[in-house]
Amino acid sequence: MLSSLPSLRTWVAAAAMLLLATASFAQDAPRKIAIQIEGKAEFDVIYRRALTNATGAVLGGLIGAGIQAGIESNEDAEKRDAIYPHVAQQAWRDVFIQTMTDSLAEKGLETVWIDAGAELKAGNADMYMVLYPAKFGFRIVDTTSLMMASFIEFEAVYSTKPISGKSKPVKEPFYLTDKSQVSYDQLIADPAGIDPRIESVLKMAARRLTNKVVYNIK
Repeated sequence: MLSSLPSLRTWVAAAAMLLLATASFAQDAPRKIAIQIEGKAEFDVIYRRALTNATGAVLGGLIGAGIQAGIESNEDAEKRDAIYPHVAQQAWRDVFIQTMTDSLAEKGLETVWIDAGAELKAGNADMYMVLYPAKFGFRIVDTTSLMMASFIEFEAVYSTKPISGKSKPVKEPFYLTDKSQVSYDQLIADPAGIDPRIESVLKMAARRLTNKVVYNIK
């Protein structure tokens, strides 16, 4: 004897379970954020330039602002050349980018990296961002004690719509310094501490940007 066909109640229950499973899968699927990077982050040390004050202004008036700026830049370049060999060559990419990728994933966003200059088309992602790296390194943060801190500068634009030249939002500037301070002499005396300080501010900046993006375009 053939078994009876499933009852209407059984079909309804099965359909409901299928709908619930489909909805659950849709909720679990991460949203995507497409990110482009335009430009390159440059390492810098801002020491003498940060000390320009009233005395420096007077000196600039005597010898010429251009000459004074050149002297300050040369002195900072010497300090930069002394510190830079102890900085990981791909620090900005390996630390900032990786931290941001991980932070976005924690917020339920899958990162899609787009080649610079490529067209960002609608439907490729749920959110869009363009990063404009500028500088990172060390700078004087207290002109009295001459204490320095690691810092980072960059700009970013982000939107729920593809970002193009015709509809590109105004760039938002970001500038952060690490809470930990150190003298230049201490940095040179303990070069092993240079990279951790750089990593600290890069990670802080990446998390700050992630939180701001998710809050503003969620």
